[in-house]
Amino acid sequence: MNKSFSLIALLFLIYNNLIGVFCGNNAVETGHHKIGGKIEAKVSNVAPFRNPTEKYEYNHLPWPCHSHSHVKEGMGAWIEGERLKTSLYQIRFRTNTERQSLCGEKTLNPSAVDRFVNAIKNEFQYEMWIDDLPLYGRVGFSQTDPTTGVTEYYLITHRHYNIRYNNDQVITANISTRLPPDHYIRIEPKTEAQVHFSYSVSWTETKIPFGERREAQSASNPSKYQVEAHWLWVLNSALLVVLLTGLLSMILLRTLKNDVARYLQVDQIDAEEYAEARKQGLDHEVDDSGWKRIRFDVFRSPSYPFIFSSIIGIGAQILMITLFLLVLAAIGWFYPGNHGRIYVAAILLYSFTAYVAGYLASAKLKEIAPEQHDWMISCGITASLFAGPFIFVFAIINSAAIYYESSVALPFATILAIVLIWAFVTFPLTAFGAFRGGNVAIEDYPCHVKKINRPLPANLPWYHNSLLLAATAGFLPFMAIYVEVHTIFMSVWGHQPYTLFGILLLTFMILLIVTSFVVILMCYFQLTAEDYRWWWTSIFRGSACGVFMFAYAIYYWSFTAQMSGVLQFTMYFGYTSMMSYAFCLMLGAVGHWSSRLFVIRIYKAIKSD
Repeated sequence: MNKSFSLIALLFLIYNNLIGVFCGNNAVETGHHKIGGKIEAKVSNVAPFRNPTEKYEYNHLPWPCHSHSHVKEGMGAWIEGERLKTSLYQIRFRTNTERQSLCGEKTLNPSAVDRFVNAIKNEFQYEMWIDDLPLYGRVGFSQTDPTTGVTEYYLITHRHYNIRYNNDQVITANISTRLPPDHYIRIEPKTEAQVHFSYSVSWTETKIPFGERREAQSASNPSKYQVEAHWLWVLNSALLVVLLTGLLSMILLRTLKNDVARYLQVDQIDAEEYAEARKQGLDHEVDDSGWKRIRFDVFRSPSYPFIFSSIIGIGAQILMITLFLLVLAAIGWFYPGNHGRIYVAAILLYSFTAYVAGYLASAKLKEIAPEQHDWMISCGITASLFAGPFIFVFAIINSAAIYYESSVALPFATILAIVLIWAFVTFPLTAFGAFRGGNVAIEDYPCHVKKINRPLPANLPWYHNSLLLAATAGFLPFMAIYVEVHTIFMSVWGHQPYTLFGILLLTFMILLIVTSFVVILMCYFQLTAEDYRWWWTSIFRGSACGVFMFAYAIYYWSFTAQMSGVLQFTMYFGYTSMMSYAFCLMLGAVGHWSSRLFVIRIYKAIKSD
């Protein structure tokens, strides 16, 4: 046990160091400063307020005062769309600064003014970092004269920084939203403008400890009431899940118990007694109908075994990645503005868990189709089942980002690094796992399979329709997580930082429980109708929740979000489609495991062989 914990600790240490390497050294570890010491102030990017993920470099706008000195960034910052540069702002620790000129008076030509006017129309805001704390400010604002109906545009030329400190550490920083008349100037399209950018800094003492500064920095967002409402909703959802699953479990188990008890009466009556019972009309006590009648066909191999097994393998990998990320997030390893650490963590986890995907896919292929087993083909399909579509979608998104000169476009060096990780870590681990999985010993099924297929039932009632059952199996889990899905969409595609990872982990566990139980229930309905094709349907019913998630993404874009533009459209539907696809694979694998466990248990109970 001690060796296991030591191994886990060593792996976590190595993983943590890899995250540090790929994320760069941007984070402030201690944050201790001397009075009068320089505080790092960096500029990052600009983005439309309604399209916050459509980011551009800070110098995408014609600022007259800017620095050309780049800051060394890690892979996470590049994926996040950050393009950090040192700024001209001279901020000294605990030193109030009155109005200071940034670079003197400058002239904006008509073309530059037009670009600022367009940015104001689209409500552009900029992102900055002070002592590794993210700040956001408006480029300008507009207002319409009620008498003339003319829209006037104002460029904000002064930034006032409010910074709080505790002893020798910076706790929070923000840009004042109060705009006296001397903090902005009016600009008119197609005309020159004389601008004079300036700044000021005020320091305020606080008792907030340094360890809580991330929460304090996000305190401007009304998340306190949101957390309380979420906990009430999660507790209510968990209670409903317990009552629903408990009630249905009792009904299902009682029905199965009666089925098995009636079937086992055959073992208590020999052939002559059973024949006599039939003559006397007592054979109704022995029920060999429904799911018991198809015992010699229920373990018949599914069609397309290579794709089937690969779905199980990659679904298990995605499940493991998701659980790892949620646990790390719940213990506070991720926080808003951590330079894309979660993206780097996901890439590394995808690489190092590839062994699991290869192993389970190959083992499943050997289980369902031993005569067709080929671990190399299984490895190729498993390695490309999710990576292939993702690369295709990413190529479209990255091409659109390059065309629009967006900072979310990954540079060639970052893409090459990710490709090399896949080629030298992910694929070899998948191949090694597939080879090992092909050598695993497979346990025999409780029922043997006859050579001749049993005819499938015809003219089943409408409630046995496959699409209806799949829709039901997807709708119930989705309704259990609907509120959390909505909150995540508002965070990822909006401005609300997401910090409710503990609630998210609990919601994810509820999703797995509901999905498993609903798929098992649907599997029992299918088997009682004497339809033994449960292999693929268990995957389809489990993955249906992912389809509902993509349907919700369409609804969110159409009726809730205010996003627009080709680039934002491409990013939104590209990444939400891949997220939904990942959930389909993951929950499809969960649905299969649940159904398989259920089917094996009930057929073991009747001892049919």
